[in-house]
Amino acid sequence: MTEAAAAQAPAQQKTGGKPSYDWIRARIAQVPRVKIAITPTPLIEAPNLAKHLVPSGDGPRIFVKRDDLTGVAFGGNKLRNLEFRLAKTMEDKPDTVIVGLDLQSNSARQTVGACNKLGLRTILVLEGQRPAEVQGNLLVDYLLGAEVHFARDRADQRRLLDELAAKVKAAGGRPHILNDNPMFDVASALAYIETTIEVLEQLEAENLKPSCFYMSSSGKGQAGIVLAQRLFNAGFAMHGVTATSEFDVPSRTADIANQTARTLGLDIVVKPSDVVNFEGFVGERYGVPSEAGNEAVRLFARHEGIVLDPVYTGKCAAGMIAHVREGRFKKGEIVVFVHTGGMPAIFTWNKLWLDQTA
Repeated sequence: MTEAAAAQAPAQQKTGGKPSYDWIRARIAQVPRVKIAITPTPLIEAPNLAKHLVPSGDGPRIFVKRDDLTGVAFGGNKLRNLEFRLAKTMEDKPDTVIVGLDLQSNSARQTVGACNKLGLRTILVLEGQRPAEVQGNLLVDYLLGAEVHFARDRADQRRLLDELAAKVKAAGGRPHILNDNPMFDVASALAYIETTIEVLEQLEAENLKPSCFYMSSSGKGQAGIVLAQRLFNAGFAMHGVTATSEFDVPSRTADIANQTARTLGLDIVVKPSDVVNFEGFVGERYGVPSEAGNEAVRLFARHEGIVLDPVYTGKCAAGMIAHVREGRFKKGEIVVFVHTGGMPAIFTWNKLWLDQTA
Protein backbone atom coordinates (compact mmCIF):
# COMPACT_ATOMS: atom_id res chain seq x y z
CA MET A 1 0.00 0.00 0.00
CA THR A 2 1.40 3.41 -0.92
CA GLU A 3 1.26 6.31 1.54
CA ALA A 4 -1.50 7.82 -0.56
CA ALA A 5 -3.48 4.58 -0.48
CA ALA A 6 -2.98 4.30 3.28
CA ALA A 7 -4.34 7.80 3.67
CA GLN A 8 -7.44 6.82 1.69
CA ALA A 9 -8.08 3.68 3.75
CA PRO A 10 -11.07 3.80 6.13
CA ALA A 11 -10.72 5.49 9.47
CA GLN A 12 -9.97 2.99 12.20
CA GLN A 13 -13.09 1.40 13.63
CA LYS A 14 -12.53 0.00 17.08
CA THR A 15 -14.31 -2.65 19.05
CA GLY A 16 -13.41 -2.65 22.71
CA GLY A 17 -10.27 -0.57 22.10
CA LYS A 18 -8.95 -2.69 19.20
CA PRO A 19 -9.41 -2.42 15.43
CA SER A 20 -12.31 -4.30 13.91
CA TYR A 21 -11.79 -7.21 11.54
CA ASP A 22 -13.53 -5.26 8.78
CA TRP A 23 -11.19 -2.31 9.26
CA ILE A 24 -8.10 -4.49 8.83
CA ARG A 25 -9.65 -6.26 5.85
CA ALA A 26 -10.33 -2.86 4.28
CA ARG A 27 -6.68 -1.92 4.77
CA ILE A 28 -5.54 -5.15 3.14
CA ALA A 29 -8.02 -4.56 0.32
CA GLN A 30 -5.97 -1.49 -0.66
CA VAL A 31 -3.16 -3.85 -1.72
CA PRO A 32 -3.53 -5.18 -5.29
CA ARG A 33 -4.47 -8.85 -5.53
CA VAL A 34 -5.90 -11.43 -7.90
CA LYS A 35 -8.39 -14.02 -6.70
CA ILE A 36 -6.97 -17.55 -6.79
CA ALA A 37 -7.51 -19.42 -3.51
CA ILE A 38 -10.80 -20.79 -2.23
CA THR A 39 -11.29 -19.07 1.11
CA PRO A 40 -12.29 -19.07 3.90
CA THR A 41 -11.01 -22.56 4.56
CA PRO A 42 -12.69 -24.83 7.10
CA LEU A 43 -11.75 -25.03 10.77
CA ILE A 44 -12.46 -28.50 12.13
CA GLU A 45 -12.02 -30.07 15.53
CA ALA A 46 -9.77 -33.11 15.98
CA PRO A 47 -11.25 -34.79 19.09
CA ASN A 48 -9.85 -38.27 18.40
CA LEU A 49 -6.31 -36.94 18.21
CA ALA A 50 -6.79 -34.90 21.38
CA LYS A 51 -8.13 -37.95 23.22
CA HIS A 52 -5.25 -40.10 22.00
CA LEU A 53 -2.67 -37.57 23.22
CA VAL A 54 -4.32 -37.08 26.62
CA PRO A 55 -6.46 -40.17 27.32
CA SER A 56 -7.69 -38.73 30.64
CA GLY A 57 -9.52 -36.01 28.75
CA ASP A 58 -7.67 -33.31 30.70
CA GLY A 59 -5.89 -31.91 27.68
CA PRO A 60 -6.75 -29.16 25.21
CA ARG A 61 -9.22 -29.22 22.36
CA ILE A 62 -7.39 -29.30 19.03
CA PHE A 63 -8.71 -27.56 15.94
CA VAL A 64 -7.21 -27.78 12.45
CA LYS A 65 -7.32 -24.82 10.05
CA ARG A 66 -7.54 -26.58 6.70
CA ASP A 67 -5.37 -24.37 4.52
CA ASP A 68 -4.53 -27.52 2.59
CA LEU A 69 -7.97 -27.01 1.01
CA THR A 70 -7.37 -23.74 -0.84
CA GLY A 71 -8.38 -25.40 -4.09
CA VAL A 72 -5.73 -25.15 -6.82
CA ALA A 73 -3.18 -27.91 -7.55
CA PHE A 74 -3.78 -29.79 -4.25
CA GLY A 75 -4.06 -26.50 -2.32
CA GLY A 76 -1.84 -25.10 0.40
CA ASN A 77 -0.85 -21.87 2.11
CA LYS A 78 1.12 -20.48 -0.84
CA LEU A 79 -2.04 -19.83 -2.85
CA ARG A 80 -3.05 -17.17 -0.35
CA ASN A 81 0.17 -15.20 -0.73
CA LEU A 82 0.31 -15.78 -4.49
CA GLU A 83 -2.81 -13.64 -4.76
CA PHE A 84 -0.68 -10.63 -3.78
CA ARG A 85 2.57 -11.69 -5.44
CA LEU A 86 0.97 -12.43 -8.79
CA ALA A 87 -1.03 -9.19 -8.68
CA LYS A 88 2.33 -7.43 -8.58
CA THR A 89 3.51 -9.71 -11.38
CA MET A 90 0.53 -8.82 -13.56
CA GLU A 91 1.53 -5.15 -13.47
CA ASP A 92 4.32 -6.11 -15.92
CA LYS A 93 1.76 -7.73 -18.26
CA PRO A 94 3.84 -10.90 -18.62
CA ASP A 95 3.04 -14.00 -20.62
CA THR A 96 5.62 -16.16 -18.81
CA VAL A 97 6.46 -16.51 -15.13
CA ILE A 98 9.91 -17.91 -14.28
CA VAL A 99 10.67 -19.01 -10.74
CA GLY A 100 13.54 -20.79 -8.98
CA LEU A 101 12.67 -23.05 -6.06
CA ASP A 102 13.58 -26.36 -4.40
CA LEU A 103 13.27 -29.69 -6.19
CA GLN A 104 10.14 -30.79 -4.30
CA SER A 105 8.77 -27.34 -3.61
CA ASN A 106 5.15 -26.92 -2.55
CA SER A 107 5.44 -23.33 -3.69
CA ALA A 108 6.48 -24.40 -7.20
CA ARG A 109 3.43 -26.65 -7.56
CA GLN A 110 1.03 -23.98 -6.35
CA THR A 111 2.69 -21.29 -8.46
CA VAL A 112 2.23 -23.31 -11.64
CA GLY A 113 -1.41 -23.99 -10.78
CA ALA A 114 -2.04 -20.32 -10.00
CA CYS A 115 -0.35 -19.20 -13.22
CA ASN A 116 -2.49 -21.67 -15.17
CA LYS A 117 -5.56 -19.97 -13.65
CA LEU A 118 -4.23 -16.62 -14.90
CA GLY A 119 -3.39 -17.91 -18.38
CA LEU A 120 0.36 -17.62 -17.88
CA ARG A 121 3.08 -20.01 -18.99
CA THR A 122 5.40 -21.16 -16.19
CA ILE A 123 9.08 -22.08 -16.27
CA LEU A 124 10.52 -23.71 -13.13
CA VAL A 125 14.22 -23.79 -12.27
CA LEU A 126 14.53 -26.32 -9.46
CA GLU A 127 17.62 -26.79 -7.33
CA GLY A 128 18.70 -30.43 -7.50
CA GLN A 129 18.95 -33.29 -9.97
CA ARG A 130 16.01 -34.82 -11.80
CA PRO A 131 15.30 -38.05 -9.90
CA ALA A 132 15.16 -41.42 -11.60
CA GLU A 133 11.54 -41.71 -10.46
CA VAL A 134 9.52 -38.53 -10.69
CA GLN A 135 7.13 -38.31 -7.73
CA GLY A 136 5.47 -35.87 -5.34
CA ASN A 137 5.35 -32.19 -6.16
CA LEU A 138 7.66 -32.61 -9.13
CA LEU A 139 5.23 -35.03 -10.73
CA VAL A 140 2.43 -32.50 -10.27
CA ASP A 141 4.62 -29.76 -11.79
CA TYR A 142 4.89 -31.82 -14.97
CA LEU A 143 1.17 -32.67 -14.91
CA LEU A 144 0.34 -28.96 -14.70
CA GLY A 145 2.45 -28.31 -17.79
CA ALA A 146 5.42 -26.43 -16.37
CA GLU A 147 8.65 -26.26 -18.34
CA VAL A 148 11.13 -27.67 -15.82
CA HIS A 149 14.89 -27.06 -15.62
CA PHE A 150 17.32 -28.27 -12.95
CA ALA A 151 20.13 -26.31 -11.32
CA ARG A 152 23.20 -27.61 -9.49
CA ASP A 153 23.09 -24.94 -6.76
CA ARG A 154 21.76 -21.47 -6.00
CA ALA A 155 24.33 -19.74 -8.20
CA ASP A 156 23.52 -21.99 -11.13
CA GLN A 157 19.82 -21.43 -10.47
CA ARG A 158 20.24 -17.65 -10.64
CA ARG A 159 22.21 -17.96 -13.87
CA LEU A 160 19.48 -20.09 -15.43
CA LEU A 161 16.71 -17.73 -14.30
CA ASP A 162 18.38 -14.84 -16.08
CA GLU A 163 19.27 -16.88 -19.17
CA LEU A 164 15.75 -18.24 -19.56
CA ALA A 165 14.24 -14.78 -19.11
CA ALA A 166 16.54 -13.45 -21.82
CA LYS A 167 15.57 -16.35 -24.08
CA VAL A 168 11.85 -15.70 -23.60
CA LYS A 169 12.35 -11.99 -24.28
CA ALA A 170 14.43 -12.69 -27.42
CA ALA A 171 11.58 -14.83 -28.75
CA GLY A 172 9.14 -11.96 -28.32
CA GLY A 173 7.76 -13.02 -24.94
CA ARG A 174 7.28 -11.03 -21.75
CA PRO A 175 9.01 -12.80 -18.84
CA HIS A 176 8.68 -12.09 -15.13
CA ILE A 177 11.13 -13.64 -12.64
CA LEU A 178 9.02 -14.26 -9.55
CA ASN A 179 12.08 -14.51 -7.28
CA ASP A 180 12.62 -10.78 -7.85
CA ASN A 181 9.02 -9.93 -6.93
CA PRO A 182 9.07 -7.39 -4.07
CA MET A 183 5.91 -8.84 -2.48
CA PHE A 184 7.50 -12.19 -1.62
CA ASP A 185 7.61 -11.73 2.17
CA VAL A 186 4.85 -9.20 2.79
CA ALA A 187 2.36 -11.23 0.73
CA SER A 188 2.61 -14.15 3.16
CA ALA A 189 2.14 -11.93 6.18
CA LEU A 190 -0.90 -10.20 4.66
CA ALA A 191 -2.39 -13.59 3.85
CA TYR A 192 -2.01 -14.83 7.41
CA ILE A 193 -3.47 -11.75 9.01
CA GLU A 194 -6.56 -12.66 7.00
CA THR A 195 -6.29 -16.33 7.94
CA THR A 196 -6.10 -15.42 11.62
CA ILE A 197 -9.24 -13.32 11.28
CA GLU A 198 -10.98 -16.30 9.68
CA VAL A 199 -10.00 -18.53 12.60
CA LEU A 200 -11.09 -15.98 15.20
CA GLU A 201 -14.47 -15.54 13.52
CA GLN A 202 -14.95 -19.29 13.14
CA LEU A 203 -14.22 -19.85 16.83
CA GLU A 204 -16.32 -16.87 17.93
CA ALA A 205 -19.27 -18.44 16.11
CA GLU A 206 -18.92 -21.30 18.63
CA ASN A 207 -18.28 -18.93 21.57
CA LEU A 208 -14.67 -20.09 21.74
CA LYS A 209 -11.32 -18.30 21.96
CA PRO A 210 -7.94 -19.71 20.90
CA SER A 211 -5.18 -20.28 23.43
CA CYS A 212 -2.42 -21.00 20.93
CA PHE A 213 -1.71 -21.28 17.21
CA TYR A 214 0.84 -23.71 15.73
CA MET A 215 2.15 -23.24 12.21
CA SER A 216 5.15 -24.49 10.25
CA SER A 217 7.15 -21.32 9.79
CA SER A 218 10.39 -19.87 8.54
CA GLY A 219 9.06 -16.41 9.33
CA LYS A 220 6.76 -15.16 6.58
CA GLY A 221 3.30 -16.47 7.47
CA GLN A 222 4.08 -16.34 11.17
CA ALA A 223 4.68 -12.60 10.79
CA GLY A 224 1.03 -12.18 9.84
CA ILE A 225 -0.26 -14.12 12.83
CA VAL A 226 2.05 -12.15 15.15
CA LEU A 227 0.65 -8.92 13.71
CA ALA A 228 -2.88 -10.20 14.27
CA GLN A 229 -1.93 -10.96 17.89
CA ARG A 230 -0.98 -7.34 18.37
CA LEU A 231 -3.84 -5.86 16.35
CA PHE A 232 -6.66 -7.71 18.07
CA ASN A 233 -5.16 -8.28 21.52
CA ALA A 234 -6.84 -11.68 21.29
CA GLY A 235 -4.83 -13.30 24.08
CA PHE A 236 -3.51 -16.27 22.13
CA ALA A 237 0.08 -17.45 21.80
CA MET A 238 1.70 -18.02 18.41
CA HIS A 239 4.07 -20.98 18.23
CA GLY A 240 5.97 -21.29 14.97
CA VAL A 241 7.85 -24.53 14.36
CA THR A 242 10.62 -24.28 11.81
CA ALA A 243 11.61 -27.03 9.39
CA THR A 244 14.92 -25.44 8.45
CA SER A 245 18.06 -24.13 10.15
CA GLU A 246 18.65 -21.59 7.39
CA PHE A 247 17.19 -18.55 9.15
CA ASP A 248 17.19 -16.73 12.46
CA VAL A 249 13.42 -17.03 12.48
CA PRO A 250 12.55 -14.55 15.27
CA SER A 251 14.57 -11.78 13.61
CA ARG A 252 13.21 -12.63 10.16
CA THR A 253 9.64 -12.76 11.44
CA ALA A 254 9.98 -9.40 13.18
CA ASP A 255 11.48 -7.79 10.06
CA ILE A 256 8.67 -9.08 7.83
CA ALA A 257 6.00 -8.09 10.38
CA ASN A 258 7.36 -4.56 10.54
CA GLN A 259 7.60 -4.28 6.76
CA THR A 260 3.99 -5.46 6.52
CA ALA A 261 2.85 -3.01 9.21
CA ARG A 262 4.40 -0.18 7.19
CA THR A 263 2.69 -1.44 4.04
CA LEU A 264 -0.67 -1.23 5.81
CA GLY A 265 0.08 2.07 7.52
CA LEU A 266 -0.07 0.51 10.99
CA ASP A 267 1.70 1.98 14.00
CA ILE A 268 3.07 -1.35 15.24
CA VAL A 269 6.64 -2.46 15.91
CA VAL A 270 7.44 -6.15 16.45
CA LYS A 271 10.69 -7.16 18.14
CA PRO A 272 12.44 -10.54 17.78
CA SER A 273 11.71 -11.14 21.46
CA ASP A 274 7.99 -11.01 20.60
CA VAL A 275 8.35 -14.05 18.33
CA VAL A 276 8.14 -17.65 19.59
CA ASN A 277 9.60 -20.21 17.19
CA PHE A 278 10.81 -23.71 18.00
CA GLU A 279 13.94 -24.97 16.21
CA GLY A 280 14.16 -28.36 17.88
CA PHE A 281 12.00 -30.30 15.42
CA VAL A 282 14.05 -29.91 12.24
CA GLY A 283 15.56 -33.37 12.70
CA GLU A 284 18.54 -34.38 10.58
CA ARG A 285 18.18 -31.42 8.21
CA TYR A 286 15.72 -29.50 6.05
CA GLY A 287 13.81 -31.62 3.57
CA VAL A 288 14.47 -34.91 5.36
CA PRO A 289 11.66 -36.48 7.43
CA SER A 290 12.18 -36.98 11.16
CA GLU A 291 11.01 -39.77 13.43
CA ALA A 292 8.82 -37.42 15.46
CA GLY A 293 7.40 -35.83 12.32
CA ASN A 294 6.60 -39.22 10.82
CA GLU A 295 4.76 -40.22 13.98
CA ALA A 296 2.73 -37.02 13.77
CA VAL A 297 1.81 -37.72 10.15
CA ARG A 298 0.56 -41.19 11.14
CA LEU A 299 -1.38 -39.90 14.15
CA PHE A 300 -3.24 -37.26 12.13
CA ALA A 301 -3.98 -39.79 9.39
CA ARG A 302 -5.09 -42.66 11.63
CA HIS A 303 -7.09 -40.67 14.17
CA GLU A 304 -8.59 -37.89 12.03
CA GLY A 305 -8.15 -38.93 8.39
CA ILE A 306 -6.08 -35.79 7.79
CA VAL A 307 -2.97 -36.15 5.64
CA LEU A 308 0.04 -34.04 6.59
CA ASP A 309 3.44 -34.04 4.91
CA PRO A 310 6.69 -35.20 6.58
CA VAL A 311 8.75 -32.13 5.63
CA TYR A 312 6.76 -29.17 6.98
CA THR A 313 3.39 -29.86 8.60
CA GLY A 314 4.53 -33.18 10.07
CA LYS A 315 7.40 -31.55 11.92
CA CYS A 316 5.16 -28.72 13.11
CA ALA A 317 2.61 -31.25 14.32
CA ALA A 318 5.43 -33.06 16.14
CA GLY A 319 6.10 -29.85 18.05
CA MET A 320 2.45 -29.38 18.96
CA ILE A 321 2.09 -33.05 19.98
CA ALA A 322 5.19 -32.87 22.18
CA HIS A 323 3.85 -29.79 23.94
CA VAL A 324 0.42 -31.32 24.49
CA ARG A 325 2.01 -34.47 25.93
CA GLU A 326 4.18 -32.33 28.20
CA GLY A 327 1.00 -30.87 29.72
CA ARG A 328 1.57 -27.30 28.55
CA PHE A 329 -2.17 -26.79 27.99
CA LYS A 330 -5.01 -27.01 30.47
CA LYS A 331 -8.20 -28.95 29.98
CA GLY A 332 -10.44 -27.30 27.43
CA GLU A 333 -7.92 -24.81 26.10
CA ILE A 334 -8.19 -24.28 22.33
CA VAL A 335 -5.12 -25.16 20.27
CA VAL A 336 -5.26 -24.29 16.55
CA PHE A 337 -3.02 -26.21 14.15
CA VAL A 338 -2.66 -24.41 10.81
CA HIS A 339 -2.42 -27.09 8.12
CA THR A 340 -0.42 -25.40 5.36
CA GLY A 341 -0.65 -28.32 2.90
CA GLY A 342 2.17 -30.22 1.22
CA MET A 343 0.36 -33.54 0.84
CA PRO A 344 2.13 -34.64 -2.42
CA ALA A 345 5.34 -35.10 -0.40
CA ILE A 346 3.98 -38.31 1.11
CA PHE A 347 4.41 -39.96 -2.30
CA THR A 348 8.06 -38.90 -2.50
CA TRP A 349 8.63 -40.62 0.85
CA ASN A 350 6.29 -43.53 0.10
CA LYS A 351 8.28 -46.23 1.91
CA LEU A 352 7.83 -44.49 5.25
CA TRP A 353 4.15 -45.37 5.37
CA LEU A 354 4.28 -49.09 4.52
CA ASP A 355 4.85 -50.29 8.09
CA GLN A 356 1.34 -50.94 9.40
CA THR A 357 2.59 -51.56 12.95
CA ALA A 358 4.25 -48.18 13.43
